[in-house]
Amino acid sequence: MIVSSVRSLKEAKNSKADVVEFRLDLFSKLPEVEEVRNISKPKIITVRRVVDGGKYDKSEEERLKIFKKYSKSFDYADVEVYAEDEFFDLPFKFIESYHNFKETPNYAELKDMVEGKRGEIFKIAVMGRDKKDVKTIVKLLCEYDNLVAFLMGEKFSYTRIMAVALGSPFVYCSESKAVAPGQLTVEEARTALKLLKVEL
Repeated sequence: MIVSSVRSLKEAKNSKADVVEFRLDLFSKLPEVEEVRNISKPKIITVRRVVDGGKYDKSEEERLKIFKKYSKSFDYADVEVYAEDEFFDLPFKFIESYHNFKETPNYAELKDMVEGKRGEIFKIAVMGRDKKDVKTIVKLLCEYDNLVAFLMGEKFSYTRIMAVALGSPFVYCSESKAVAPGQLTVEEARTALKLLKVEL
C-alpha cells in the first residue's frame, strides 16, 4: 500500500494515499483524538525522535504518553528498534523501525534486527552510498517477509519502488515536500508502480 507521511491534519484529510502516516513530531500542534478517528483510512502514528531524523526532543516518558493518548485512534504505531518494551504493550499493530541517515550497516547487523523484531512489520530506512548497499537491501527483502527496506538519498529513490516489487507491504511517500531524502510523492509512486506493472 502507498503510505503518505503527513505533517498536518489538512494533509491527512486530503491525502490520496492508501494509508496515512501521521508524523506527529512535525505537526505544529497535536490533533484532537476525534479528528484523527474521523479519517477513515488506515492510519500510522509516528513520533520520530531527533536522533532518528525527526523533530521530537522531549523525554521518552512524554513520548509514551502521546502514544497512549491515541492508542484507540490508529491502526499502526511506528516505534524505533531501540524503544523500550512498554511501547510495544500498547494496542497497536507495530512497525518496528530502524533509521540511519549516515550509512547502511552491514547485512549481519541488519539481519539481527529483523530477526529480533517485536512488531508485525520491520522497517529499514538507511542512507545509500553505492551498489553494495543496494545488494544488502535486496538480500534482506528476498529473505524476509513483512519487511520494508530501502535506501535514502535522491539517487536511490528507485529502491523504494524496488522494495514493493520484492514484497514490501508499504512504500512511504509525501504529499508534496519530502520528509526524508529521496522520498517520492504519492502520485510519483503510483505512476512508477503502474508503469512497472507492480500490483499493490
